[in-house]
Amino acid sequence: MKTSLALAPMYAAMMGVPVLMVLYLLALLFVPAAAHYVFVPLIIIGLLAFGISGMVEVYVKGHAKSPALSMFNHPKKEKGMNISELPGNPAELIVTRLNAGAKEADRQIYALHISRFTSVLDMLCAVKEKGDQTLSFRYSCRMGICGSCAMVINGKPALACETNAMKNLRNGAINVQPMQAHPILKDLVCDLDEFFAKHLSVTPRLYRRDKKGQYEAQEEYPQKQSQIQEFLPYSYCIMCGLCMDACPVVNVNPDFIGPQPLSQAYRYYKDSRDQLNVKRLNEIDTLEGLWGCEYAGACSKVCPKGVDPASAIQLMKKDTMKSNITNEKKG
Repeated sequence: MKTSLALAPMYAAMMGVPVLMVLYLLALLFVPAAAHYVFVPLIIIGLLAFGISGMVEVYVKGHAKSPALSMFNHPKKEKGMNISELPGNPAELIVTRLNAGAKEADRQIYALHISRFTSVLDMLCAVKEKGDQTLSFRYSCRMGICGSCAMVINGKPALACETNAMKNLRNGAINVQPMQAHPILKDLVCDLDEFFAKHLSVTPRLYRRDKKGQYEAQEEYPQKQSQIQEFLPYSYCIMCGLCMDACPVVNVNPDFIGPQPLSQAYRYYKDSRDQLNVKRLNEIDTLEGLWGCEYAGACSKVCPKGVDPASAIQLMKKDTMKSNITNEKKG
């Protein structure tokens, strides 16, 4: 209720501008003079009110409620700090920390204040900046492009920069863990060397038999829109590793190549400019490759860019079976 009242001026201005424009158009038809001398100034005033109220809401009220680290470690009032007197909404960030070589993980609890604009990455940065400099995690772009801040949030693999803290509170807290399908280096930082090696194993690039045509092409390779749509949905992968972490097979069978490399193999297999053809299918036609997938679908569910590795794998299975049945020449 308080939030609605606080936003009332902005909402009123936002709704008032279209109403004034409709009245202006009607007046323009019947009373042109009134339209120019009455409604035009009112519309300008309404736009200014909407802009000013929006800026106040985002830049003044939003910054006043930015993540402010209040105190570390339980209990909250150990040092006599009253959280209710601080700006923002109280929340706990529970981080599972595990150093390389350690036998057991530790759970560190941080008490912060957040606003509705705060992301989980904002909370981690606030902890790092204002309290616990020993906390380790990766991040770069902060806008869901680089995939560096991949971790497990409330039991689900996700990007910390794209996860809203307020919407993901569970009993006033957010649980953050490192990804489980990758070796842990420290805290929330995982070793992705094996992941990148698996990615490179499927030749994730366009291949042309004519090397000069591949590296010194004198003309472009035109494609129809229908040909582009064959591979475009699978080309948005940012290599964050979340699909690998969500895959139950990867977590129990480290030899399984995983959904990310398989979806990228399909992406280049369906590209009309590529000339590896069914040789790509032949390279992954193994129990540790294509046939290791049990189609749980978790990989597609957690992808932050909407890529559907599960469908790519099933489509490759179909094409592989068709190739084997028809004895199509491979390579």
